[in-house]
Amino acid sequence: MVLAATGTSQAADFVISVVLVAAIAHAGWNLLVKLGDDQVLAFLLLNATSAVCGAVMWAAAGSPHVAAWPYLAVSVALHVAYNLALLNSYRLGDLSRVYPLARGLAPLLVTGGAALVAGERLSRVQLVGVAVVAGGLASLVWLGGAGLPGGGRSVLLAVVTGVLVAAYSLCDGLGIRHAHDTVGYAGALFVIESCIIVAGLASWRQRVPGALSGALSGALSGALPREWLRGVLGGALSVAAYGAVLWAQTRLALGVVSALRETSALLGALLGAVFLHEGSPRRRVVAAFAVCAGVALLVVA
Repeated sequence: MVLAATGTSQAADFVISVVLVAAIAHAGWNLLVKLGDDQVLAFLLLNATSAVCGAVMWAAAGSPHVAAWPYLAVSVALHVAYNLALLNSYRLGDLSRVYPLARGLAPLLVTGGAALVAGERLSRVQLVGVAVVAGGLASLVWLGGAGLPGGGRSVLLAVVTGVLVAAYSLCDGLGIRHAHDTVGYAGALFVIESCIIVAGLASWRQRVPGALSGALSGALSGALPREWLRGVLGGALSVAAYGAVLWAQTRLALGVVSALRETSALLGALLGAVFLHEGSPRRRVVAAFAVCAGVALLVVA
């Protein structure tokens, strides 16, 4: 049962705080991926770490309830597609613009989907907050007036990524409420999803069918210490960030969780500008105020 139905304001404030911390962790692992020269290797190491963390969680908590498995299966497929779209968007475009566009679309789509599928209704103030957050994040893409690196392909991939984020967020929001255990559901999701991604990326790097074990060992053994550090840290941040979001989805409306989570795009834009020199941070000030205003509307509503 979501907190909106219980009226527990203090507990809701705590959940909101957890989601905002998760948003920071999410922006952090995306920066780590973008900092590397080889994004494919970064995703491989990140997902290998995620699989190990997920295995520990799954073993400790056990399998989720049988009613959650159809949602889990669909979510795995959506997450794999999301990772591929995100990986390729980073290979073509800047973090500070591709990332906000992808994340800014999700709150609006999740809010609409939750209203149709889960019967959730937000107040007018909350709806305004979701719209302001999404608008502020998406505006980061166009601030400065320059075209996106990678042209139309990076824009298309960012939009596809945003749609997939909304789809798996909605799917997991429904699935976690059938699972009766957040840790078990999250662990199973991380293991299955990450193993598929690791196998696919390792095989793709080798480009020789049937040589998966050699490809995986070769890719991992060839990684530099700093790449290992980024991959392991990124994987840990990814698990912590999405595990916290899954937990929050059992306690708040899905549209609110999505809007709060996607404030990570604001930090992602600023990190891209500061660490990757992708434009001037001052151009993000207007969008930053818009995002903060939208979050404030969600919190006080």
